[in-house]
Amino acid sequence: MSPEDLLSSNFWVAKMKTYFKVMDTNQNGFLSRSEYEEIAERLVQNQNDRSKDEEIRAVFRSLFDNFVAGGSEVDAETEIGYEKFLANAAKAVSLMQSSREAGRRKNEVFFDFVDTDGSGKISREEYRKYLAIYSGGEDTDRADQAFDSIDVDGNGFISRVEFIEGHMNYWYEPTSDPSYSPLPYGPLVDS
Repeated sequence: MSPEDLLSSNFWVAKMKTYFKVMDTNQNGFLSRSEYEEIAERLVQNQNDRSKDEEIRAVFRSLFDNFVAGGSEVDAETEIGYEKFLANAAKAVSLMQSSREAGRRKNEVFFDFVDTDGSGKISREEYRKYLAIYSGGEDTDRADQAFDSIDVDGNGFISRVEFIEGHMNYWYEPTSDPSYSPLPYGPLVDS
């Protein structure tokens, strides 16, 4: 799938806009490395396992540098607006399409960050905390809708497979499949 194919999908663009708004924690219309570092620090504080601290920080630096900023040189002052983010995200996802395994590995790591009690499944409360960490504030309704969209078997927990497949579908599928449209960041935003 080319970047152009992704960008021509209104559904995929709406998913990216939703992600952008969730990650724009100061709501200034830009994503910055400092926002990603703050999110990483909140995630570190949520962990019971201190051995993950540096891994979390490294993952979020890499996410900003390679995905949001498109591999461009960045510093603490770098800010990426929505249009640039959208182009960079389409390019990154398109490149990763050929290596979906990289996306799976990333989501394996994220599952372990969210599963703070190490139970091998994510509870509704763990998922609420995860989205609150991302957005900088709690929105129980948004988090519950996101959780329910990923918990496909409806057992009240998100399994590793559900988490990975839900996130992979969100990022890599440009069209809406009415039978399975996971929205891990909550309902899509309109504007």
